[in-house]
Amino acid sequence: MEHKQIDNQKTLILISNDRIGQGDDELGLKLMANFLGNLKEMGSDLWQLLFLNSAVKLTTEGSKTLKALQNLESEGVILTVCTTCLNHYDLLDKKQVGTATTMPDIISALQFADKVITL
Repeated sequence: MEHKQIDNQKTLILISNDRIGQGDDELGLKLMANFLGNLKEMGSDLWQLLFLNSAVKLTTEGSKTLKALQNLESEGVILTVCTTCLNHYDLLDKKQVGTATTMPDIISALQFADKVITL
């Protein structure tokens, strides 16, 4: 079966945790930092990153992933951060990257994406 490439597909990555996988938490944090640092490899298909639950911690001051996220944002990738989640973790005033937004906007972004990858 031949796989047809769709140019300029809008890919959204839904990140709902500040680490990847289960088991060793320190390893999970390193994996997330490595993942975000290498996301530029997706090229122009990468459209938006959406941060929910503890993943909002990745967008706040002191996060080891800030530089990678700032680089992605400067290259035009949209970073969307759940306001309810930021408030829950008392981090709204510590957000350093991305746009804080509401659930209706998050749902719209998921609808508008051609492809959603969930971590």
